[in-house]
Amino acid sequence: MTPPRTRVNTSRLGWLALYVLLAMAPVSYAQTPDRPTVGLVLSGGGAKGMAHVGVLRVLEEMQVPVDMVVGTSAGSAVAALYATGMSVAEIEKRFLELDWVSSFRDDPGRAFKPVRRKQDDWRLPLVPGLGVRSDGFHLGGGLVTGQNLGFILNELTRNAALVEDFDQLPIPFRAVATDLETGVEVVIDRGNLAEAIRASMSIPGVYAPVERSGRLLVDGGVANNLPVSVARDMG
Repeated sequence: MTPPRTRVNTSRLGWLALYVLLAMAPVSYAQTPDRPTVGLVLSGGGAKGMAHVGVLRVLEEMQVPVDMVVGTSAGSAVAALYATGMSVAEIEKRFLELDWVSSFRDDPGRAFKPVRRKQDDWRLPLVPGLGVRSDGFHLGGGLVTGQNLGFILNELTRNAALVEDFDQLPIPFRAVATDLETGVEVVIDRGNLAEAIRASMSIPGVYAPVERSGRLLVDGGVANNLPVSVARDMG
């Protein structure tokens, strides 16, 4: 009998599955003695977000256990939601329902929210329009501040708003960003989850960088779009 076909782009599944295999190592996260730890690494590339969801669905259907997740750029959003324990079906539902186009506007639409929700809102520590050129920093580096993107991510991660240590999530998680000044990789393992994703997704020239711990952070794909090494270091 011919097995049922899975609606997933097989080439994408191939390279994502490769990341999973490369991240396997005998480390100390929850596992049984007779199997290696499985680390899932989701790369950047804005249009690939839903492809990541498709791969998660296949892993879920095959009952492949995931012990840790690492994400960079767009992959950090999917990885973070999965780390909070959200089901693949719920992740897909939330992604399809959200108005991602609004993330390229700075107006978060507060006028349309009830007072209580307004009181719950917080503003991410952004540096509006800061960029870099040969003679140093200058204003105008981002088309938008990314304030509305921050609002979207805050909504997505509301169930994990009180978690400060990403090892305390149902699945340990790391977000990867880039130090704007030095260009080095920055691994975020604690703090506000929405802010960590926002920093990892801060595309230079599109969104203003996120200021965190004295650093200006931009898209993690600039420094490491395939952070398999981060998953290995989690052991």
